[in-house]
Order: sequence, then C-alpha cells, then structure tokens
Amino acid sequence: MSRRKLRSAFTQVSEFDRAIVAYRDCGLSFREIGSRVGRNQTTAMWICDRWMRRSNVVDRIHLNAPLHQSGLSARRPLLGLLLTQNHRRLRRQWCDERRMWVAEWKEVVFTDELRICLQHHDSRIRVRILRGERMLNSCVMHRHTGPAPDIMVWGGIGYHSRTLLVRIDSTLNSQRNISEVLEPLVLPYLQGLATAIFQQDNA
Repeated sequence: MSRRKLRSAFTQVSEFDRAIVAYRDCGLSFREIGSRVGRNQTTAMWICDRWMRRSNVVDRIHLNAPLHQSGLSARRPLLGLLLTQNHRRLRRQWCDERRMWVAEWKEVVFTDELRICLQHHDSRIRVRILRGERMLNSCVMHRHTGPAPDIMVWGGIGYHSRTLLVRIDSTLNSQRNISEVLEPLVLPYLQGLATAIFQQDNA
C-alpha cells in the first residue's frame, strides 16, 4: 500500500482502534490494553495485528496525537541498580538509624568522582525538525571517530565547606584512592573540621 493510501486508511480508523495501537506502541501488554479500553486481550491483539499488516514503522509516528490525548508519552526507561533483598535490608537499616537526625547532618562529609566527556554529550539529545531539515548543520551533532577524550574529577562537600576539585589521571583503583585522595585530601579536610563523619561512597 502506498504511503498516501496508507494515510487515507489511517484517517478512516476509529479513535478506539488508534488508541489501542498507541497503547501497544507504549509497550503495554494486550491484557493491560484490554483492561484500559474495556475489551478482552484478544480484541486488542486482533486490532494491533490488523494495523501492523498494513503499516510500517515510519507511518506509525502519526499515532502520536491519540497517544498524547490519552496522557501517555514515550520516554526512555529510568536506569536503576538491581538491588537484592540484602541490599534493600541494609539500606533500610541505614535509613532507620539516621531517621531522627537533624543537626547531625551538618557533620557529614560526602565525596564522589565524576567523569566528564570532552568531545560530545553523553546523554541522548533530540532536535525538533521539519521535513527536509534533517541534514541542516544546526540539526547535526558532530563527533570524531575513536575513543572520546575525558577527564575524571573528585570532590567533597560538607555542610559549611567543600574540598578543592581535583583531577584524577587514569583509573582510580583502591590503592590510588588511598594514596592520592584519602590520605592527602580527605584526612586534612576532616581534621580541619570541628566534628566530621566521613560518608564513604564505596568507590
């Protein structure tokens, strides 16, 4: 089916059918879709299959309208650590032991490392374009081939002060963490505070 005929066919599809296909594009199961629209999962499956047989990936972007009207939108999933039951227990225990803290938080010192990419942005970047604008220089993110240069920095903060931001060369293993960060940087900083609790970040 040509693209023009496909668009014409799409306009003839009911809002009900379009909503089902939009839900499917969001990743909902046929059972979840059926529950939302008040039909069984077989009906949802049949409608989606019928649409898939006469559409392609490019033309299904026109489903965005009913998708947004339903309050749903496509997003990248949030990334999180896979926690075991023991991890959860230990985190809950840590929180329970400190749930009544108020003034004590002013004594805590947090440290962390951060890797900064110098060549391009690490996150997914989107541009809004019209048809025919894809190759415009303002819509292209230029990058070089090969490994991207980056730097790693380390820093620490307390309630009233902070450490210097320190550049870390190459990989920071446990021995280098002790000899290049903890001993020359963290210990003098902690000794300069009246009271301090060093919160290890498990690096």
